[in-house]
Amino acid sequence: MDNIKLNYALIFAMILQAIGLIWYVSKLDSKVETVYKFYEQESQKSVVVTQAKMQFDLERVIKEMEDIKKELQQGRDKSKTIIKQHDRIFKMLKPKKGSRSPRQYGY
Repeated sequence: MDNIKLNYALIFAMILQAIGLIWYVSKLDSKVETVYKFYEQESQKSVVVTQAKMQFDLERVIKEMEDIKKELQQGRDKSKTIIKQHDRIFKMLKPKKGSRSPRQYGY
C-alpha cells in the first residue's frame, strides 16, 4: 500500500512539473512576442527615418545637379565668347590678300 502512495506522489509531482514547465514556456513566449512587436515598431520607425533621410539626400542631389548644370551652361557661354573673341583677333591679324603684312620687318 505504501508503494502505491509513492507512485501517486511521483505522478502528482511529475504533473506539477509539467504544469510549471508549460506555464514557464507560455510566459517566455509572451515575452518573446512583446519584444518582437517592439522590434517591429522600432524597425518601422527606422525605415521611415531612413526613407526621410534618403528623400532629403535626393532633393539635395537634385539641387546640386541643377547648380552644376547652371555652372556648365555658364562655362559653355564663356567658351563661346572666348571663341568669338579668338576668331575676331585672328581675323584682325590675318593679312589681306595682295598686301604685305605690315608687321613683317626684314633686315
